[in-house]
Parts: sequence; structure tokens; C-alpha cells
Amino acid sequence: MKLLKAYIRTRKVDEVIRALQTAGAPGITLSRVHGVGYGYDPMSFTLAPNALRQAPEVTKVEVVCVDEDADRLLGVLSTSAHTGSKGDGIVFIADVERAVRIRSGDEGHAALASGRKPDQQ
Repeated sequence: MKLLKAYIRTRKVDEVIRALQTAGAPGITLSRVHGVGYGYDPMSFTLAPNALRQAPEVTKVEVVCVDEDADRLLGVLSTSAHTGSKGDGIVFIADVERAVRIRSGDEGHAALASGRKPDQQ
């Protein structure tokens, strides 16, 4: 299994969610976060109480999928988040050693599939 963790423009979230759901992503986690990338002048950024106001809000998108779907979902995510401008974001892909669905105890691929409707499995 793979974890796709992306940091994208918040204004692109609806489009990204629709695209991932249409592509069959088994689940999507969203978090609002603040981040500073290479495009920011470190001399103008302080670690003061107002630091969060200085760092732009972005959305972290996380998807866990079977290995076979990772490249396809990466393409869907990247295409739907793309504007062509600096600050579009970044995607990290990592191996997931184990997944256990708390409700059912299903593990691995079954943990991802058990949340799907029968016609989606």
C-alpha cells in the first residue's frame, strides 16, 4: 500500500476531491495547514506569535491506496491541483506497512476495500 500526501492550494480542494472520488480513491483525509516553501524570503518570516498569519494556508490531502493505484491517483491528484503557477504544491509518496480498519479488524487491502460499496470492490 502507498500513502499519497499532498500539500495543495486550498482553492483547488473541491476539484481535487471530485477527481479523486471519480477515480476510485478509497478515502481522502483533508487538513488545513500552514506552510513555507522555497518561494519565501526567510528574512521576512519570523517565528513570532503571528507566524501563522505570515505562512499561507494550504490543504494537506492524504490518500492510502493499493500499490497498483498509486501512480494513477498521483496523476489525478496532480492534474486536478495544477494551475501552472508557483505554489501549486507537492506530493510525497510513502510505503504503508500496515492498515487495520478499527470497526471490522480488516487488514491490508481489505481494510481499504471494506469501506466501499459492494459495486465498487
